[in-house]
Amino acid sequence: MNKHLVFEDLHEFWQYSFRESKAYNKESRTYANSWSGGLDWNESKRLALMGWQKGLVEVDKFQARVNELITSKIVRHKPVYAVAGNYIDIGNYLSNDPECFITKEYDENNQKGKIITIVCSIGFSAAISPETIIQRGAMVCALIDAIEYAGYRAEVICNKATSTSIYLRDGSNKDNGWLEVDVTIKKANQALNRIELAFCLAHPAMLRRIMFSVAEIEGWSDYTYGYGYSSKATNKGDIYIEEVFSGVVSDDKAINWIVSELQKLGITIEQD
Repeated sequence: MNKHLVFEDLHEFWQYSFRESKAYNKESRTYANSWSGGLDWNESKRLALMGWQKGLVEVDKFQARVNELITSKIVRHKPVYAVAGNYIDIGNYLSNDPECFITKEYDENNQKGKIITIVCSIGFSAAISPETIIQRGAMVCALIDAIEYAGYRAEVICNKATSTSIYLRDGSNKDNGWLEVDVTIKKANQALNRIELAFCLAHPAMLRRIMFSVAEIEGWSDYTYGYGYSSKATNKGDIYIEEVFSGVVSDDKAINWIVSELQKLGITIEQD
């Protein structure tokens, strides 16, 4: 088996993943347990459609820190015309404009309109606790918000890739057994729907109920042991996020991770 399913929006994905299957192994339909975020199948579907309002508590905790320590200090370069500078604007030079040189100054929205594709894996091993998943999702939501504040437009793709072997997690031999799902949970022209993102990126049920249901529909849950091994996404976008940490970490460490991801984009953070 070698399948890669691509869903262009959440509505399409929900319609597909909520279907019933003929699978023998159906972990998505087991009783509510802490491993899946305390929800049974019907509760998971309801929360998926409504968004995870309570999840915003964790997201807002990081958002407050991000706003205080990062977002307010984001600066960008913008071109400024002057009589001397880094390089020449040929059009201004030929028209005898004395301010034909271009220099740079800092501005928050120099990159306004540029699309950044963020691919976020939700392929967590069975040992990863619900608390870790929730914290990691909150960190990613805060990162997305900061990126848009900096003037970019964010496209967010939720990815789940699995292989039959721990040695083939890089996708080097997909014909040996591979199932991958990409879901666009935020398009570049869409406003941030924070309760929607909170469920998709931070709630354990997104993987352990909804994505498991897709595996069952495709026959994957009966094809390989334990739903397979979490693997690397085929299409990694501009920012690719795997498991960030194996356990819950301090707020400072989480904030440092967000800063490092912003800096990879070339976003300047003012230092105190």
